[in-house]
Amino acid sequence: MKRTCLLLLSVSLSAWAQAPSGLAVKAATSKKIDLAWSGAASGYTVQRRTLGGTYATIGTVTTAAYSDTAIDPYTTYQYQALANGTPTPSNQVTVGPPPSGFTVAAAAPGAAGSDQAGNYGYDLSMALDTNGDPAFAFLQQDPNNDSEYSDTQILFRSWNRAAYAWNPIVKVAATGDTATYFHNTLSLAVDSSTGVFAIYSEFEQGGAVKLYTSPDGAAWSLKASYPNFDSQATSPVVALAGGNVYLASIIDYVGVRYVSGKLSADPATWISKTAPIPAGTSTADSSVTLAMALDSAGNPGIAYWVEDMVESYNRILLYWRPAGSSAPTRVLDSQGHQSDGVSVRMVYRNLNPRILVSVQRADGGFGVTVHFVKSDNGGSSWSNVVLIPADGDSSTDYPFDLAIDSQDHGAAGFGQNSGSGNHLCQGPKLALSTDLATWKTCGLPNAAAAGSFDGYPGAISISYGGNDKLLFMWWDTEASPAGIYLYREPPAGASTAPSISSVVNGATFQPGIVAGSWVTITGANLADTSRIWADSDFNRGNVLPTNLNGTSVKINGLDAPVYYISPTQINVQAPAGINGSVNVVVTRDGVNSNTSAASAVAAAPGLFTYSLGGKTYPSALYNGTYTIVGDPALYGAALKAKTGDIIQLYATGLGSSPAGNIIQSPISFSSPVTATLGTTNVSVLGTALVAVGEFQINIQIPPMADGEYQLLLKVNGVATQTGVIIPVGH
Repeated sequence: MKRTCLLLLSVSLSAWAQAPSGLAVKAATSKKIDLAWSGAASGYTVQRRTLGGTYATIGTVTTAAYSDTAIDPYTTYQYQALANGTPTPSNQVTVGPPPSGFTVAAAAPGAAGSDQAGNYGYDLSMALDTNGDPAFAFLQQDPNNDSEYSDTQILFRSWNRAAYAWNPIVKVAATGDTATYFHNTLSLAVDSSTGVFAIYSEFEQGGAVKLYTSPDGAAWSLKASYPNFDSQATSPVVALAGGNVYLASIIDYVGVRYVSGKLSADPATWISKTAPIPAGTSTADSSVTLAMALDSAGNPGIAYWVEDMVESYNRILLYWRPAGSSAPTRVLDSQGHQSDGVSVRMVYRNLNPRILVSVQRADGGFGVTVHFVKSDNGGSSWSNVVLIPADGDSSTDYPFDLAIDSQDHGAAGFGQNSGSGNHLCQGPKLALSTDLATWKTCGLPNAAAAGSFDGYPGAISISYGGNDKLLFMWWDTEASPAGIYLYREPPAGASTAPSISSVVNGATFQPGIVAGSWVTITGANLADTSRIWADSDFNRGNVLPTNLNGTSVKINGLDAPVYYISPTQINVQAPAGINGSVNVVVTRDGVNSNTSAASAVAAAPGLFTYSLGGKTYPSALYNGTYTIVGDPALYGAALKAKTGDIIQLYATGLGSSPAGNIIQSPISFSSPVTATLGTTNVSVLGTALVAVGEFQINIQIPPMADGEYQLLLKVNGVATQTGVIIPVGH
């Protein structure tokens, strides 16, 4: 048996019904989805549904193409097409933003806890593209794992709505030895008006900062480079808007350098400014991250830390509007506490800055460092500083990030570096507020069910989408798999947990499953994609895969080999040794479904079949050929049976069979199998297990008049499903 297909199960029966074929998404944005398919019908019906929903007609066309513009940008849709005159649909396609809930956005090349996992995700930076989908950039330190870091590289990835998958990871540039946990060394931005991406990054431990741009994220080019041979350049931040670029970085012993101009222009024409140094303060601290953001008018603001030159051990946070002539203003300080690991994040609510800082102050216990402050008059004055509460007796730590939605509600993501163990929620931590004065800290919803995540992530980047739903991305070195994770808050009214509606025989689609036989599970949100197993899934020799794209199944606590997944249907092999009432649970991306009960029996024989013209035929071949048994009037390549023909039938559930491994050679089936056509007994020439969960039964057609006859097989008194016919014609 080939690993990539099961004999006859993978035959495209829809093609026999001349349904539309090759339905594909030609293009997809947040505003329009273009579909196309192959077919020769005079007209077509296009149907659409949301995940877990019911198909409904959205249009009829006379050509094999359709454009859907009545879409919600944050909803995932599935489509199918039907030709006039046939109820058989095309293949289905899935289109939309990344799946809700937890997904692995970029798996690290090494196992959890390995050096490769610990080098894959530095300085994660996320930006939302013109569709509102997340794109992200990060550093991979020491890609060849030789403990020499000069080959550290910037990697970029974006989401593809049409493919409903992440685009391939793109190498942007090599940076030299730049990766660090202590401040950001790269920043990603996208211009919502043009779709252009930009990455601003340190090179060679601050020896330079460089700007790379890309029109689509696929190919990148160097736009500008600022070498600093006398002073270290750190903490680069980039913003894009309206065709303009805004850059900020810290030059050691110089301070904050701000650069702006038309992105399309020669960088030599861009303006450059250095932040004034207020009396009693130092230049900006180059060892910590600064923050820059654009307000709703497209004007930048910058927040950064300096040393207090008057009061010992005091750090001061300054806010500067570089496009104007005003000096930086004081926001808050560390209240005389020595705080080496300070940092800052800033976003705007219209024209008003909202700031998150990590700094030790007098208001929190040791290690409780995350604070929030805001201005409601453009930065002229500031509210009282709010301490973000810890989860129990634990710390609140950098890395961290801040997001504000359209209603001025806040979200803060951060790590937990220490604690007495009485914290209630799994990391990474998430604090939420509806008034920006009172915050509640816990973790991401359903994180415990999704995986075992590290409480102290290597990097965090968060944002609210245009629908005010949170996107939370982080680097986790201890999860399995390690890598970059994304949590996408479900759209209003959407369900993301897998839901089982039925567990049935994989051939009859009736209750009753058998150890080693094929099982069909139907429901909603069962998987993020549709596919059968592939050679790449067989990483343990002849052992069958038990997880496809994050979807797995347990039957009575035993792993079930997974052959096919889709959002609404999964085909698995029942594990060996099950009997009686069994519990079935689907896990998708770490989230468990409801528990569904099924009945495991000794025999539940089921013929694999196909349907045409309102009739059901066995998926059968004439012995030694690839000719299909059927009615040539409905499918030209089929033939009716005649006396003496030997026919190969295929079935599952005749009895218990080996599970979990490829069948290397046929295994004889010892229990007697009988067959009838109508009321006539038919000779059974042999029965054997020829593939995973699949029996081949050879029968010979007796002398019979032309006609259509119901085929029944029996094993230990249990019959196959009714309504399956073999046409006889001489």
